[in-house]
Amino acid sequence: MEENLHCLRKETRLIGRYTIEGVLGQGGFGITYLGIDELHEKKVAIKEFFPQGIVTRNIEYQDTVTVTFVGEKENYEKGKERFLKEARTMAKFSKDEGIVKALDFFEINNTAYIVMEYLEGITLKQYLRENQRIAPEDLIELLVPLIESLDEIHSQGMIHRDISPDNIMVLPDGRIKLMDFGAARDYTEFGEKSLSIVLKPGYAPPEQYQTHGVQGPWTDIYALCATMYKCITGENPPDAIERVMDDSLKKISEFGIVIPPQEEAAIIKGMSVSAKDRYQDIKDFCEDLYGGYEEDAYSAPQEYILQNPGIQHNAFEKIVTWDCLWFGSYPQTQIREKDGAIYTILKNEKDWDSNNDIVVNGIKYHKKEENYFRYEPIKWRILQRDNTTAFLLSDIILDIQPYHKETEKIFWGESHIRNWLNKNFMEAAFISQEQQMIEAMKRLNVADNTYGMPENYTMDKIFLLSEEEISETSNAQRYGFSKSASSYDKARKSESSQYAKDTSWWWIQTVDMENGVRVGADGWISKNGYYILKYNAGIRPALCLKLSSNLFSYAGTVSSDGTVNEVGYDSECGWILK
Repeated sequence: MEENLHCLRKETRLIGRYTIEGVLGQGGFGITYLGIDELHEKKVAIKEFFPQGIVTRNIEYQDTVTVTFVGEKENYEKGKERFLKEARTMAKFSKDEGIVKALDFFEINNTAYIVMEYLEGITLKQYLRENQRIAPEDLIELLVPLIESLDEIHSQGMIHRDISPDNIMVLPDGRIKLMDFGAARDYTEFGEKSLSIVLKPGYAPPEQYQTHGVQGPWTDIYALCATMYKCITGENPPDAIERVMDDSLKKISEFGIVIPPQEEAAIIKGMSVSAKDRYQDIKDFCEDLYGGYEEDAYSAPQEYILQNPGIQHNAFEKIVTWDCLWFGSYPQTQIREKDGAIYTILKNEKDWDSNNDIVVNGIKYHKKEENYFRYEPIKWRILQRDNTTAFLLSDIILDIQPYHKETEKIFWGESHIRNWLNKNFMEAAFISQEQQMIEAMKRLNVADNTYGMPENYTMDKIFLLSEEEISETSNAQRYGFSKSASSYDKARKSESSQYAKDTSWWWIQTVDMENGVRVGADGWISKNGYYILKYNAGIRPALCLKLSSNLFSYAGTVSSDGTVNEVGYDSECGWILK
C-alpha cells in the first residue's frame, strides 16, 4: 500500500529498537507497518493506534499524532487505552499456536504501538477468493489449533467478538492463526450489562446488534461456525438480523456438498439464531463436531516411519520397496457412461471454468475434449528423504506430452516439457499453499563443454528425472533403480492413469541437445537418436517436498514386484523419521 503524509516514513526508528520498512495496511483505527526488530534481527508487524477522522499528522514536520478537535481528546485517550488493552490481551495468549503473537507494546509520539510476529501468508478471506471452498475434512483438521486457542481464551473469561475470514491468517505451511483482538472483551466483568457493539454482517449473531445483548462464548461460536459455513459452501452466511424475521439458512448438504451428518449438525446448531439454542462452550461444540473432545488433547493421529527405499534380493530378482505420500491432486480416472448419473451431469454441464474444471458434490472433475476425468490425490514414491525434505517421483505416469513442440536441437532449459511442468502441471496439481511447500532444485541444463558451451543449470520446482538419476550412478542404485541402462528393470517400469491413455513409456530429462531419452515399457532406457522428437510420451513428474507442512499424507508402500500396501488419504496421519 502506498504511503501518505499520515504514515511513518521508511527507516523511522521507534524506541531505539524498531525500524519502519513500509506500510502493510490501514484501517479505520490504525496503521500496520512492516518493521525490523534490530535486537533480534527479524521482521515484525507494528500496529499503530491512529483513529482516522479525529487525529492527524504531517510527517514532513513531526511523527507526533495530534488530536484534531479538543472535544475528542477524552475519546482518543480512552481508545488508546483500549488499544493497549488489546496488546495485553494478546500477550496473555502468546504461547497458543492458533493466535498471532504480541511481542511488545509501548507508547510514543502521543499514540501507542503493538509489535507482533510478522506472518507470511494471506487472510482466509483472500484464500477463499482464490480457491472458492475448503473440503469439510480439511477444514475440520485445519481449525484444531484455532479452536484450542479459542477454548483457552474463553477459559480466561474473554471473548474475541470478531471472528471472520478476514481476521484469520493462512500461513504458507497450511497453518492458520487468529488475528485482531481489538474487539476482545472480558465478558465476566459485564454480565448482562452493555458491551460495545461490534458488527460484521453474516458473522455477528443477533446479540451483537443489541445494546444490552448478553454476549459470551456462544457469541464466538456463532462467528466460528459462520466462518466454517463460508469456507465449506463458498457462500456468504446470511445476516443474523434477517434470520430473526425469516430464517432461510440452507443446510450445507443442500449445496450438494458431501459432509458427515454430525459435522453439518454441529455447524448449523452453532449458527442458531437464539443464543440459548447454541453451544454454550467450545467443549460441547467439539464433542459433536469431532465426535469427542478431551481437554488439552485430541485423539493421537496414526504415526508412520518414513523410510528410504528398501532393496532386497532373492534367488530370482531384486525387489525394491518405496514408501509413498499423497500430495496434490490431478485428473486420473475417466468417468464413463456406465458410471451413471455423474456422467450425465458432466455431459450436460455448461459451467466449466477456463481450465475445463468443475466441482460437483464436492468432487473436482476435468473435461478433455469430450471425455471426463475425476481429480484424485497424487501418489508419490520417496526416492530419498532427510530430516527436512523428501525427493519424490510420481508413482504412475500422470499425463502425456511432447518433450518439445518441434523436431530440433534443444536444451532442457528451453524445452516445452520444462515450461509445461512448472506452469500447466503445477497450477493443475497443487493449490497455492502446496506450491509453496515444493523446494526449487538445481538441475543440470548444459554439461561442461557440450557443443562448446559452458556448464549451466536451471532452478525448477517440477522436473523430470535425469538419466544419471535412474542408471549408471550410485544415486540411481540408492533410489532403487538398476545401474545398467540397457537392462529390463522392474523398478523403472510404470503404469499410467486413464488420463494418460495407459501409456507405458515415460520421458527422462536430457542434457544433450539431440537425444530424447525415454524409459521403455520393460524398464530399459531408449535414446531416440538425432534431434529431440516432437512425439508424445508419458510424464512422471519429480519434486522435492518440504516435510514441515501438514499438506501431505502417508500413502503406504509399493514394490517393484507389484505388491501394493496402500494407506488411504488421511489429513490427520503423522510421520516420523528413522
